[in-house]
Amino acid sequence: MEFQTVKFLSLFLSAFISLSCATLDPEQKKFHDAAKEARDGNADFAFMQFSEYLREHPQTLHTKDIKFAIAEYHLNVKSYRQAIPLLDKYLIDYAGDPRAVIAKVLLYKALSEFKDDPWVAQNARETFFEKSVFLVFSESKVRRYKSLLNNDYEIIDYVDRVEVFRNGELFFKITP
Repeated sequence: MEFQTVKFLSLFLSAFISLSCATLDPEQKKFHDAAKEARDGNADFAFMQFSEYLREHPQTLHTKDIKFAIAEYHLNVKSYRQAIPLLDKYLIDYAGDPRAVIAKVLLYKALSEFKDDPWVAQNARETFFEKSVFLVFSESKVRRYKSLLNNDYEIIDYVDRVEVFRNGELFFKITP
């Protein structure tokens, strides 16, 4: 009797594992493949796969993350003419999203490095510091985000500056 119970449980477990692996539909598999490329450090392949995924599936659970990753990729390769409008659109479309602060910081960085129009960068600086920050019982306020391109962002708002870290290293600093 015990042998039959063990045999039944092993068959049931095998069937369950097989079915659970088969439930990943092709759409999700494409997304997970692109995310794996990013985790493995293949940003170029991840960018291509995320772009294709977004063209094929413009409204999915992952849309915000993918749009952010594509804009981040353009910034990383210093393709500012593509990064700036993508980050700007992201801020318009997802203004209430928690990662909008990160998008705003990346937009500021892109504008400050673009140098095509110094007025735009200065205007971005003023926009970034337009609200005074009241830090109650704290010297700073910290925000964190891990992107699909496997970057850990940390933004620390101080009264007199904002420091942005990427993967534990100072990415850049903004002062009023």
